[in-house]
Amino acid sequence: DGLGRPMQTIAIGQGGNGEDIITPIIYDGFGRQDKDYLPYTAVSDGTYRMNAVSDIATFYDNTKYDADFPNLTTADINPYSQKQFEPSPLNRVQKQAAPGNDWAMANNHTIKLEYQTNIAGEVKLYLVALSFANNTYTPSLSVNTVNNGFYSPNELYKTITKDENWTSGKNNTTEEFKDKEGRVILKRTYSNYTNTLGVITATEVSHDTYYIYDIYGNLTYVIPPLANGAFEATTLSNLCYQYKYDYRNRLVEKKLPGKQWEYIVYDKLDRVVATGPALSPFNDLGQTNGWMIIKYDVFNRPVLTAWMQAAVSSADRTALQNSHNAITTTFSETKNASTDTMINGVSFRYSNVAWPTSGYHVLTVSYFDDYNYLNAPAIPATIETQDVYYNNKVKPKGLPTGSWTRVLQASTQYANELAYSLYDLKGRPIRSYTSNFLEGYTYIDSKLDFTGKPEYNTTYHKRLFSDSELMIKEVFTYSPQGRLLTQNHQIGTLTAELLVSNEYDELGQLKAKEVGAKTQKIDYSYNIRGWLTEINKVAALQQGTDPKDLFAFKINYNILSSGIEGVSALYNGNIAETHWTTSTDNVLRTYGYKYDAINRLSEALYKKGSVVNAYDEKLTYDANGNIKTLLRYGSLNDATPVLIDDLAYDYKSTASNQLMKVTDVKVNNGSFINEFKDSASNTVNDYDYDANGNMIKDNNKNITAITYNHLNLPTKITFSTKGSPYINYIYNSIGKKLQKTIHTYNSTTQTTTTVDTYYLDGFQYKRTFSSSPTSKTIAVTNLEFLPTAEGYIEPTGSSYKYVYQYKDHLGNIRVSYDKSLTIQEENNYYPFGLKHAGYGNTISSTNGALKYKYNGKELQDELGLNMYDYHARNYEPALGRWMNIDPLAEKSRRFSPYTYALNNPVFFIDPDGMMAKPTPLEAALMAKHVYADKNDKVELQGGWKSSTAMSSLNYSNEKTGFKSALYERTVDGKTEYTYATAGTEDGKDWTNNGTQLAGASEQYSQSVGNAKTLEKGLDGEITFTGHSLGGGLAEANAIATGDSAITFNAAGVSMFTGGITKKSDTHAYIMSTDPLNGIQQVVNSSLVPTAGGEKHFLSPRNASGIYNGHSINSVIDSLSQPTAIQSMWNTIKQALTPPSFH
Repeated sequence: DGLGRPMQTIAIGQGGNGEDIITPIIYDGFGRQDKDYLPYTAVSDGTYRMNAVSDIATFYDNTKYDADFPNLTTADINPYSQKQFEPSPLNRVQKQAAPGNDWAMANNHTIKLEYQTNIAGEVKLYLVALSFANNTYTPSLSVNTVNNGFYSPNELYKTITKDENWTSGKNNTTEEFKDKEGRVILKRTYSNYTNTLGVITATEVSHDTYYIYDIYGNLTYVIPPLANGAFEATTLSNLCYQYKYDYRNRLVEKKLPGKQWEYIVYDKLDRVVATGPALSPFNDLGQTNGWMIIKYDVFNRPVLTAWMQAAVSSADRTALQNSHNAITTTFSETKNASTDTMINGVSFRYSNVAWPTSGYHVLTVSYFDDYNYLNAPAIPATIETQDVYYNNKVKPKGLPTGSWTRVLQASTQYANELAYSLYDLKGRPIRSYTSNFLEGYTYIDSKLDFTGKPEYNTTYHKRLFSDSELMIKEVFTYSPQGRLLTQNHQIGTLTAELLVSNEYDELGQLKAKEVGAKTQKIDYSYNIRGWLTEINKVAALQQGTDPKDLFAFKINYNILSSGIEGVSALYNGNIAETHWTTSTDNVLRTYGYKYDAINRLSEALYKKGSVVNAYDEKLTYDANGNIKTLLRYGSLNDATPVLIDDLAYDYKSTASNQLMKVTDVKVNNGSFINEFKDSASNTVNDYDYDANGNMIKDNNKNITAITYNHLNLPTKITFSTKGSPYINYIYNSIGKKLQKTIHTYNSTTQTTTTVDTYYLDGFQYKRTFSSSPTSKTIAVTNLEFLPTAEGYIEPTGSSYKYVYQYKDHLGNIRVSYDKSLTIQEENNYYPFGLKHAGYGNTISSTNGALKYKYNGKELQDELGLNMYDYHARNYEPALGRWMNIDPLAEKSRRFSPYTYALNNPVFFIDPDGMMAKPTPLEAALMAKHVYADKNDKVELQGGWKSSTAMSSLNYSNEKTGFKSALYERTVDGKTEYTYATAGTEDGKDWTNNGTQLAGASEQYSQSVGNAKTLEKGLDGEITFTGHSLGGGLAEANAIATGDSAITFNAAGVSMFTGGITKKSDTHAYIMSTDPLNGIQQVVNSSLVPTAGGEKHFLSPRNASGIYNGHSINSVIDSLSQPTAIQSMWNTIKQALTPPSFH
C-alpha cells in the first residue's frame, strides 16, 4: 500500500489444480494486523484481487467446512485468526482467536493472556554461591533469607496464559515469571488430582519448575515439579538438573536426574574432544567406562570418533583439560596422500597427530574432498546417463565422499560398513553406496530432474557378496507444483506395481490417494484449522463406485458424537474422540478421552454400540508425570468388560523418577494375553538401574541382567527361565541395529536353537538353526520382507507379494492387506500401545513385517520381552514407560525422563516430537524464508508459518537493508514464536559486520530493539534465528533478551556493540567451507569476532556447498542430509546439550 506494507500475497499457479493461492493482509485503524486470513484459491492470472476479503468468505462457505461454520451466513464466518490488543502503546495481545466458529473471538474458546508482576510469597528466591578451583566453578544452592525466602513484590514479570479449554480458576493456565534480564525463573501450571475412581482429591495443585542461575548468567540448576522446591543432596541427585562451567563459561560437567555426572573436555579452539563416562562399545570388555573421542580436520569437520578405555571422573576431566590447555600445535588431523595409520587393528588415512595418538578404538572415520582413501570405489564416467563429478582434475572439494563405520562386536573384530557417495556435475548425490557387515551391499542410483527431484531410483542389493543381486526400480511423477503424483515399484524384470497415486485439493493438501494398484482409495478430511479429521468414512466403508474400504478412522476435537459420559469437547488441539471401523465386522468402535488440566491423558473410555468400558485405561500421575496407578480393562469376546490390570507403581523411597516395583492387584493368571504379568514377589523390588539410568533387571519378565553399550543401547538381555535363554544385539557404532539373535535351550531334548534376524538397509532376513546331540538343522537365511512407501513386499517362491497398510494419525499400523484385499493382520490399540484382544484377530501371515505395529515400531515379543524398539530407547506399552532415560531429557525438564509421549499418547508419538523450540532445519528454513526471494520458494516445516503478531513493529529498513520476520506455530494450545533476521543484499551485511565493531551498526540497534519489544509483548517461547549478519543479529537478540538463538554461518557479536555484554544461549551451525568462518578463525577475535554459542560444524552435501559455503542453501542441504559421521556426532552431542529454558 502507500505506506509500503504488504496487502496481498499471491502464489501464482501453486494450487492443487494450478490455481493462484491468495492471502489478503488487512490492517486496523492503528496499523495493526489484527486478523490473519487463511489462503484461498482463484483462477491463475497473478493479479491483485480487489475483493479478496469477500472472496475468501465465499471460498470457505461450502459443505467442506459445514462443521466449522454451522448454520452461518457467508458474512458471519471467520476464515481468519484474530487478536485483541490491550488499549496501550505496547499493543500486547490479550486474546488470540482461531479460524472456525467455535474459536471465534465471541465464543470464548480463545487463548487469553494477562500481564502482571509477582506478589509477595509467590516465587521462591534461590541463591547460587560459586567456589573456584581447577579452573572450574562449583555451585552450591541456598534460599534467600530475606522476605522468608521469596522474591520481593514487583521484581519479576509475570505472564499468565489460559488455553482454549480454560473456563475458570487456575486449571488450564500457565504462569511464567521472568527477571529483568528476561531469564525464565519459574514456570507454573495447575491441575486437579484424582484417584483411580475419578474422584477429585486435590484441586488446582501447582506444578513448579524453577530455573536457577549463577552470577555469570549460566543456568546451574533446574528444579522440576516433583522436587517441590526442595534441594537437599538426594533430591538434587534423583530429580534435578545440575551444571558446572569453567573459567571460559564452557559447560564442563552436568548431571541429569537419576544419572551419573558427565564430563566434557575442549581443545583450544573450543571444540569438544572428549566426553564421558561412556560404556564400552564392545562385548569383550565388560561394562567398563571410557572417553568418547572426537578428532577434527582444519576445517572443523569431525573426521574420526573413537572410544578409549580410561577412568572418568571430575579429577580426570580436570587433568585432561589441563593437558589440552598446554597443547600449542597439532590440534587437527590432515589426510595423508597415500599412507594409512593403524590403531588397534583399524587403518585410516589420517595423520593421527591430534590427541590421542594411541590407546583408542576407532568407531567412525569420515572422508571429504576426494576418493583417496582405503578401499575407495572406482569412479564410473556416468550414472544413469549423468556425468559423475570426478576426474583427475575436478575433485569434489568439501563434499563428503566416504565413511567407515565400525560394527560393534569384540574389540578385536573389525567388521564394518563402508559407505560412499558419487555426485553429478551440479554436486548432487546420484549414487549412495553402503556395504554391510556380511560383505554384501546396498546402493541406490538416482536419475534427477533439473530441480533435483528423482525421476527414478534404482536400488541394488546383496546380503552376501556371493548372492544374486536384487534390483528394484522406483519411478516418480510430479505435478507442475512439484507434488508427488505417482510412484511405481518394480523388482527385477517383473511387472511394475503402482504403489500410490496422489490427489491434492486446491490448497495443496493431500485429498486422496489410490494404493495397491488402485484396489483401495484412501480419502482424507481436515477441519478449518488444518487438523486431520477423517481417513475414509466411518459411517460407510462403501463410497460410490470406489472399492469398499477396509478401514476408516475419525478424529473429533471440538465436536462430540459418541455419547460417552464425561467426555467433553476440546478446543486446544487435544483429541476428544476417535472412531474406527474395519471391513472385518463393519462395526463402529469408539474411544472417548479425558485429560487433566496439564494435558495428560487420564481416561480412555471405550464404546461399541451398547457395550462400554471393554478396553478402558485410567491413569493417575505424580507431579513429574510418572504414572502412579493404571486400571486397564479387557474382554475375551468384545462384549463383557473385565478388569485385567490394577497396577500400583512404586518409585524409590526418596523422590525419584525410577520405577522400582509394580503391583497388580488384579491377577487373571494369563487369561488375557496382553495383560501385565506381575510374576514376581511383591516383597522385593522388580527393577534396578545402572549409573546411566538404564534398567538392568525386570523380575516380572524374569530378566536378570541387561548390558548396554556406549549409546545406552542394550547388547544382551539374559533371562532366568528354563534353559537360561538370552537375546543378543549387534549395532554399528552410530546405533543402527544390524542383528538380533535369540538363544534358547531345551534341556529335555538338549536342543539349542538360535534365531537370527538381520537388518540390512531395510531388507530384513531371518535365519533359524538348531542342534542337539542327535541332529542338526540346515541353517537357511531367507529374506523376510523389504519395505515400501505404502507397506512391504514379501517373497513368495520366485515372485513377490505386495502388502499394503492402513495407518492412523500416529503411524500405528491398523490393517495390512494384499492386492486381493485379503487382510494379513488387523491391529487395534489401547492408547499407550497394547494391542486389543478379543476381536479383530485376523492373522493370515506370520511374516516378520507384521511385528511392526504401534507407531510403526518393531514389537520385540521374543521370550516375553514385549517391548517396542524406538531405535534410541525401548518402550514398555503395558506400563506406558521407557526403560531408559531420554537422550534429549533436557528438552523437557518439567517431565520425567522416562515418560512416554508427555503422557498424551493420543496426540504425540514421542516426547521428542514437538518441542517449544524449532529444530535446526526448521530454523534454517525460516532463516532462508526471511530473505523473501520470490524466485526461490521456501516451504516451512514443523507447523511454522508467518505470524502477524506485533505487526506495528518495523520489520525492515530500506536504507540500511535490515530485514526480519516473525513466525509462529501453536502446539498443545500454546503459541511459540521465532524471530528471524536476514543478512542483507549487495554487500551491506559486510559493512554492518564491520561497523558493529564500534557499536555503530543501525541494523544491530534496530534488531535488538525489536527483539526486546517482542520478548515483552508476546506470550510464549521465542527463539531467534538468522544467517550471516542475520545470525549475528539473532545472537545479539538472544543476549539482549535472555532467550535462545539458532544461527547459521553467523557474523560474530562484538563487545563494542551497545548493550551486548552478556553470554548468549546460542547454537551456532557453521559450514566447514564457510569463508566467513575461515576469516574468523585466523583473524584476531577482537577485530573479527567468531559466531558465539555452542558450535556445530556441518559438512557440505553438494558442490554448491563447497563454493558457496556461506550460503543458507548449503546449510539446509547439510541439515537435510547428514553424513554418517555427522549422525555419530549428533549422537555424541546429545550428551553435551547446553542448558536452555524448557
